[in-house]
Amino acid sequence: MIVAKFLSWMDTAPVERRAEATSALARAYLYSPLEPSEKEAADTALTILLDDPAPMVREALSQALATSPHAPRQVILSLIQDIDSVALPVVACSPVLLDGELVDLVAEGSVAMQLAIASRPSISPSLSAAMAEVAGPEACRAMLANPGAQLAVFSLRRLAERFGQMPELRNALLDLPGLPVDIRQTLIVQLGDALEQLGLVKSFVSSERRESLVKDACDKATVDLAFCCADRAEMLALVEHLRLSGQLTADILIRGLCMGNVELFIAAMVSLTDLDQKRILASVEDPSEGVVLALCRKAGLAERIVPAVHAALVAYGELSREIDPAASRARFARLMVDRILNDYNGLVDDEMDDLHALLRRFATQIARDEAREKRFAFRQISAA
Repeated sequence: MIVAKFLSWMDTAPVERRAEATSALARAYLYSPLEPSEKEAADTALTILLDDPAPMVREALSQALATSPHAPRQVILSLIQDIDSVALPVVACSPVLLDGELVDLVAEGSVAMQLAIASRPSISPSLSAAMAEVAGPEACRAMLANPGAQLAVFSLRRLAERFGQMPELRNALLDLPGLPVDIRQTLIVQLGDALEQLGLVKSFVSSERRESLVKDACDKATVDLAFCCADRAEMLALVEHLRLSGQLTADILIRGLCMGNVELFIAAMVSLTDLDQKRILASVEDPSEGVVLALCRKAGLAERIVPAVHAALVAYGELSREIDPAASRARFARLMVDRILNDYNGLVDDEMDDLHALLRRFATQIARDEAREKRFAFRQISAA
């Protein structure tokens, strides 16, 4: 009887009054101590209100029920199929919705719908995985900014694959604390690809030169990233990523050695040879030419790089004993590459040797890095 009277009044009441009454009824259903029969009557009335022709009334219903875990399930599931102004408050907040229902909305919904899901107080790993797979860039960026989003590593990896060339999303990924090192390296490569395609760069630099510059920059950034690995496990993860993606090249290894990053070389040899770390470490600590040759052969590396690798390992051992431990990385690298080049120059007489050219290029880059470091130090002294 109460429901019949309420609905009869709703048939003739102004829209604003109907919206107010709907909000009041929903709050009473959720928060008032109703008898079972009254609860059932209110449930029926709320369900009938889904058919109200005025969006304002359905919006009032949505907003009143959006955050409650006790909202009637059939009402919530109907509201999310309504127009955006009605559906979005529920989609953004309702704890009644299951992950499967939200996944369907991600796949079929509008950008606004995806953004609402991305802003939910909590996003489970399964829902974030679906978002990473099919949601648009706006929603994925909002999800990355949501502290309640539980993002599995494979979801972050998928986001990097899909959106790594978009500056805002790339930066959002890079800003995440604890982002796995292999994903950071993927983003470095995608940044390089994006730079190579810039119209200004294309206008002034040939395609071959662009490719060389980008590769150099990515290789340098990868070696720098290897220095930032927190532990051996993270270094091995980076190396395995480089191997699987075809980036674990002689250029990377020699650049790493020139920079004094022997840990990268050791991890790479473990990955490429399947030898245990102790055997690799013994080869590094006592780098005779025969041992280095056998190691490079086992790793599938070209024999022509053996002299450079041998010179690098010898130089590293000498400098580790001679140089002040407080010396900067740039200073250590400058001394390393000078010694490597000095040894390598005595082994080749071909000015067209590409490895020789590579070493000379590394020497130039490292010298400039050291000069920039000194310039920064001079400025710090001047400002003090």
